[in-house]
Amino acid sequence: MKRIKLVALWGMLGILATSNIALAGSGAGAIILSFPIGARYNALGEAGVALAQDVTACWWNPGGLAFASARGKPNDLHFMQSPLAEGLADDIGLYWVGYSGALGESGTIGFYINYLDMGEQIATNDAGEEIGVFTSNMFTVGAVYGVRISPNFGLGLGVKYFRDKLADDSALQEGTGGSGDSFGVDIGMLWKVPFLRMNLAAVVANLGPDITHVDEDQSDPMPRKFHTGLAYSLFASEAMGLLFIGDYQIPLYDFKKDSDSYGLGTEFDQEEWGVGAEWNYVQSLFIRFGYTSAAYGDIQDTTYGFGVDLGQWTGQAITFDYASVPQATGLDRVNRFSLGYRF
Repeated sequence: MKRIKLVALWGMLGILATSNIALAGSGAGAIILSFPIGARYNALGEAGVALAQDVTACWWNPGGLAFASARGKPNDLHFMQSPLAEGLADDIGLYWVGYSGALGESGTIGFYINYLDMGEQIATNDAGEEIGVFTSNMFTVGAVYGVRISPNFGLGLGVKYFRDKLADDSALQEGTGGSGDSFGVDIGMLWKVPFLRMNLAAVVANLGPDITHVDEDQSDPMPRKFHTGLAYSLFASEAMGLLFIGDYQIPLYDFKKDSDSYGLGTEFDQEEWGVGAEWNYVQSLFIRFGYTSAAYGDIQDTTYGFGVDLGQWTGQAITFDYASVPQATGLDRVNRFSLGYRF
């Protein structure tokens, strides 16, 4: 993509790369795959790999999805919306919708669509003259299957297709390369350890071929990563409870100077981690705080939010969650909203 002569396009990508995406900013493409899904987990330090056991586990951990249909109601719907560049570009927004349901006695299957609207861009030529306006976007569609190997151990596999449209081909100097696509595979496990009141999890995500726009020499890797974490119940009663969660992840790609390209590897200097705590009152009102750190992007800041489960008051398992998360230093915080329904 080095030969694309679009000032506006690069400006838009720069906004996204410096918002709160450490993985994407370090060289990977498909930045849409790097935004955490679910306001609950965003409020908890952007951590959730060992906690997510609803349809949002399609993003966090396919192994966690194995337990989604065992929560009393076998079907789960979830919608999340989030602006991504508040104070800079109000027309950039992220949307995620997913559904999961029981498949057999011990399995759960889930489907989701993830859409990133990058708004309108102004195309210019080398002289800086405006030559048109176009829209940019990215989307991912995926399917995930999780199965309980035992009452306390789940394994899962997810597949996804990614496509972006960064610019209309007619707006590019080369006349081609405005769009690219790829696919990815996720593999995850979730182990519940009842006597420790703890969950342990590990995931390898976004394994797939590079994304090519102009040519293979200018391709971008998928945001491959290894993600691990734990969730620990400090105490729980009928009246209230308190849990702690922690996540750690590293990219599974690094830049090979000899070939001038990205390959499979690890970059520990671009690690991400997050911790959080959630207090609940009668499993209906939830208050959440956390802290997130991303080495690339200079992000070290708090997260917070709340959630409400309306089941005890309406008889319907409807949940609403809100989270406030940081962007890169100097940018406004981002608000994320989720709406869920179990039936």
